[in-house]
Amino acid sequence: MSSSTESKPDAHFKVVDLSANPNIPQLASMLKEVSSTRDPSAMLGQFGPWVAKRSPRDGFVSLSRRGLKDGCYKFTRVLTADGGSPNSAGPLENPWKTWDTLETHQGGLVWELIRTPEPKLFNNADFTKDPVLAKVLGARANDYHAVAAIPAYENGEAINWSLSFHKNPDWSELETFEIGFLDLNMMGTATRNLVSRKKVEELNAELENQFEQMGRIQRALIPASNPTLEGYTLATSYKPSQYAGGDFYDYFQFPDGKLGVMIADVAGHGAAAATVMAMLGAYIKTYGEQQVLTGVESDPITAAKYLNTHLLESSLPNIFVTAFLSVLDPTTGTIHWARCGHNPPRIRGVDGSLRSLVNPGSLPLGITPDLPEVSLSSTLAPGETLVMYTDGITEASRPADNEAGFEMFGEERLDQALSECSGQPQCVIDSINRALVEFTGSDHAKDDQTIVVVRHNHPDDEANDHESDPE
Repeated sequence: MSSSTESKPDAHFKVVDLSANPNIPQLASMLKEVSSTRDPSAMLGQFGPWVAKRSPRDGFVSLSRRGLKDGCYKFTRVLTADGGSPNSAGPLENPWKTWDTLETHQGGLVWELIRTPEPKLFNNADFTKDPVLAKVLGARANDYHAVAAIPAYENGEAINWSLSFHKNPDWSELETFEIGFLDLNMMGTATRNLVSRKKVEELNAELENQFEQMGRIQRALIPASNPTLEGYTLATSYKPSQYAGGDFYDYFQFPDGKLGVMIADVAGHGAAAATVMAMLGAYIKTYGEQQVLTGVESDPITAAKYLNTHLLESSLPNIFVTAFLSVLDPTTGTIHWARCGHNPPRIRGVDGSLRSLVNPGSLPLGITPDLPEVSLSSTLAPGETLVMYTDGITEASRPADNEAGFEMFGEERLDQALSECSGQPQCVIDSINRALVEFTGSDHAKDDQTIVVVRHNHPDDEANDHESDPE
């Protein structure tokens, strides 16, 4: 019987006990905390004590020249060796939140320290004689006699500075100066990264909120339910790839009992496509209301021309819309239709056979004023099902070992899914969506996917209360 053996360390090395140096575990602990910090002020609170430990000083002042004219600066933090603050200028949890209220100072010894971007060290200084530092340091100004000025570079410029004060008038520990120079700049970089990250997160949250609102508005333009039409069953599936998409469908019930059905796809997807989709929805609703009010005989070509004219007049660059517009006469099953650059819908026959509504077709809407003058007609016999869809269905893709690097779902798989269902509208939708998930390996669509199904009921349908699901 075999048994697993635990691997043991190679005997040709010696383990060094790092805990012998207390700084190492303390540093590891601090860095762990910093790595999970998202707030810049909290990060400074964790990183600052370590910097102070590596570069001891008796007093500390930070200041910034950001957005100020030459000779001007503002103090952002003032600390003394005992952690106290000599005046109201510090310490501040987040000075940038109150930046506009901080006092602006000019000139003096501070400006001499920071007017050029190089680090500096002044010894044997009397800070009580400098009006600005005497005010900022208060009673402590008498205790300090040396200052190390360290710039924190940002895009190559010395925007922020740290002044470390020492009681020793001859302080010149250059190794400590070097360590402080590096640590403060590393801390500054980390702080800026957190600030940038926070701004990005805030912007993303704002954009996400806007997209959610856009999605809610768009969903309000999509029919909340399918119309009821005697002798017919309708079903729809609407899946935008993002919060809002460029697919659109709508129904219109005319006074003469006919039903208008439209499906459309704006070029592209996302916010731009969703905006055009909203415009399209407004145009078609206005058209439908005009037709209902005037009692004019419904005609898909007239509707297509109306939409095309308004899209051209909008002067939106590089915007076009594919569309399939149809008018169904429920008494005869006759469908008058116009296909403007859109995917050819399928009609599933009673025996499961398929035929496409292909010709004639025109260019998509919004490209040219020239559209066909006459719509085509087909008949939807009892037991037959009309399936309309957008190209997000057939162009759904997965990686493949070919020149393109991907393989599309395509019309052949679509037809296979249609042949494997009963022809009932919900079964059609379930069969297509299931085939898409099996093909792509994901239920998240990369492009908007919409399906609209209209079935002319067959007398045999009434014998079955439940629609069949594909196996």
